[in-house]
Amino acid sequence: AGSARTLGTARGGHGAGKGLSPTALLPARVASCARSQKAWPLCIIDVNECELYGQEGRPRLCMHACVNTPGSYRCTCPGGYRTLADGKSCEDVDECVGLQPVCPQGTTCINTGGSFQCVSPECPEGSGNVSYVKTSPFQCERNPCPMDSRPCRHLPKTISFHYLSLPSNLKTPITLFRMATASAPGRAGPNSLRFGIVGGNSRGHFVMQRSDRQTGDLILVQNLEGPQTLEVDVDMSEYLDRSFQANHVSKVTIFVSPYDF
Repeated sequence: AGSARTLGTARGGHGAGKGLSPTALLPARVASCARSQKAWPLCIIDVNECELYGQEGRPRLCMHACVNTPGSYRCTCPGGYRTLADGKSCEDVDECVGLQPVCPQGTTCINTGGSFQCVSPECPEGSGNVSYVKTSPFQCERNPCPMDSRPCRHLPKTISFHYLSLPSNLKTPITLFRMATASAPGRAGPNSLRFGIVGGNSRGHFVMQRSDRQTGDLILVQNLEGPQTLEVDVDMSEYLDRSFQANHVSKVTIFVSPYDF
């Protein structure tokens, strides 16, 4: 703020400008203001803070948009965000926690940056002696395979669905998702795991990397700019004494906001 300046005519000394009118000494914008004032030499000039601080290298006044006002400025946030008490920062509004449901029955609301998505993941259709059953809203399990069906046993034992919301231009590399194995009580677990990316439309934005003996991390390695939706399918295969036991697939959907906050 401090946006209004009172300008007066220079009197005497070197500032008087011999033979020149007061407006001749001022920039064009100020002179125009001066000529429009009946009470010259007093003239109120508004400083456009949004323009001044919008220049490269200067700190941002607002997290999103700056609107100049007479003698001051105000910050605005995009739709789906609220302005915080500091008057400058924006916070996402979680539409999924309102009193009224925003998604149709049978779907789940996923909050995203400035909006929301209604999702209802489905299990793969069965074929031959392979079929899946939905054991939770976000997980499918393969029904037991016939003893002599090797192809069935190499299909995913479980398929899980995961949804992430990210801002644009997130600093990379960063771990977004983690897969791990857990042994059933009283049963020996796998002694070797292999992780990989097996599908989706990620176009090389991600890598799958082992973080310890039983855990693999999905890492974002390329900058993402929204709005866009990416899908990446990651696989964890279990081995016991080098013998294949089962594999599990996690289907990760990533909603990238148009904004970097």
